[in-house]
Amino acid sequence: MKVLFVCRANVGRSQAAAAIYNQMFPRQAASAGTLVDVPGEQLKDRPLAKGIIDAMKEHGIDISSNVRTQLTEEMLDAFDKIVVMAEPETIPSWLSANPKTIIWTIPDPKGKSLEETRDIVKDIKARVEQISI
Repeated sequence: MKVLFVCRANVGRSQAAAAIYNQMFPRQAASAGTLVDVPGEQLKDRPLAKGIIDAMKEHGIDISSNVRTQLTEEMLDAFDKIVVMAEPETIPSWLSANPKTIIWTIPDPKGKSLEETRDIVKDIKARVEQISI
């Protein structure tokens, strides 16, 4: 099953979820953001991504070279399921109305401590593992 993970900026939540899913099912997930300010930017070039990069390394996953992608409506056709972790006010109506879309309420790790970010990654990992069942 191909899954698209979406968050607001495509720095933390969706990148982590896609990486975890791809660890279980290689090349079956992608990530994108609803409001990406610098599409094509690698996570390692974004100072506020350090926490999520470090937390993911603890799970044996290096996302530092992952690239940020702006979500488009056309992208949805390539996926069987779309998991959205963005704040409600940043979710376009065409995304929330799509029957393949499910919404997860997960806090943004931006500006959080490493401990808080670890908890967010743990929550994301548990949810991603449930998708595959």
